[in-house]
Amino acid sequence: MKTTIKSLFNIEWGQKEYHSKEHLIGNEGKTMLISSSGIDSGVYGFFNIPIKYKAPFITVPSTGTIGQAFLQEYDCCVNDDVLILKPKVKMDYEQFMQVVFQIRKSKWRYSYGRKITPERLMKQEIVLEKLKTHFEELSKILLPKEKPKQKIQENKNIQILKVEDLCNIEKKTAVPQNAVNLSGNVPYVTTSSMNNGVSQFTDEEPNFKGKCLSVAMNGSVGEVFFQADDFITSGDNAVLTIKNGYNPYLLFFIGTLLRNHQWRYNYYRKMSLDKLKNLELPIPMKNGKIDLEYIEKIVKNSYGFDEIKAYL
Repeated sequence: MKTTIKSLFNIEWGQKEYHSKEHLIGNEGKTMLISSSGIDSGVYGFFNIPIKYKAPFITVPSTGTIGQAFLQEYDCCVNDDVLILKPKVKMDYEQFMQVVFQIRKSKWRYSYGRKITPERLMKQEIVLEKLKTHFEELSKILLPKEKPKQKIQENKNIQILKVEDLCNIEKKTAVPQNAVNLSGNVPYVTTSSMNNGVSQFTDEEPNFKGKCLSVAMNGSVGEVFFQADDFITSGDNAVLTIKNGYNPYLLFFIGTLLRNHQWRYNYYRKMSLDKLKNLELPIPMKNGKIDLEYIEKIVKNSYGFDEIKAYL
């Protein structure tokens, strides 16, 4: 069936009150705020703000990652750098995703000089097909199996520690990407937010050992990945290892906490070594020491852990 976005959706701008987000600092909570980011469904952060938009609906950035459409499956808030497509008719998951990917395929039409507007977007033609395979069936094959969550007694004994109190932090220079040999199996980690930051593989000598965290200081600023193998990276990434010896659960825990602060940084407000060293993280404690047993339980209780535990 061929139709148009105008026939399927009402289009409106997001909330002006979140155009500037400085007033949200220190007001973290449970409500998602969607921005023009092109990753993680556009989630900017979680804040103590009232929910405005009821899922499901589609968001389309008009600036930033212009045209990188996402289906929003949870009630949330949206800032005014983003267009909101509210369905006029009942649509299933597959139909929503067909629209999302057709918008993405057309994002080449737009740029900072020719941004997406409701008037331009509503004219786009959309083809909705009847699919033989549905998401629910594919997800059972492709996604990690969910397992029952264990009940973990919360540790409320929290101490604020700086990253430099927990981790060794290093930066090194590296052979430029355009100068490396592309044959080999050593990952070259960049500041990309995709594929664990790996842009290519080479036969150059690694400059960092695996079992650590890479933190992007440039590009996708604040992006954090666990690096399982020895790798190469430049000074655009900081590399973190645990001070008191390798502990994969603590490393994953720290990495998750660091990602929660990613919204503070962008291409114009980059993360420096000093900012990273002095970033304060809430760490559960027991008898004056980090509660490693509690942290291990949390990590092992996370969705998909069974898929990665072989690499730890």
